[in-house]
Amino acid sequence: MPEEVKKEEPKKQEEAKKTEETKKKPEAVEKPTNCMKCNKRLKRKSWYYKNNAYYCSKGCWQQAVEAAAKKKEKEA
Repeated sequence: MPEEVKKEEPKKQEEAKKTEETKKKPEAVEKPTNCMKCNKRLKRKSWYYKNNAYYCSKGCWQQAVEAAAKKKEKEA
């Protein structure tokens, strides 16, 4: 019986290492190429990031916020 326990311990250690490695690595989120509102191409120098989304300008972001507010009012 002690031999069987010794065989299982390395397996558990390997599994623990694998789970630790996956926890340590942050998920890489790529920047989208188009605006979330108007679907224009995002230029390298001018893009606007707000509330976990990318927009081509502040105006598009404001329009998206207004549209979300109107949608909420209709649902309620």
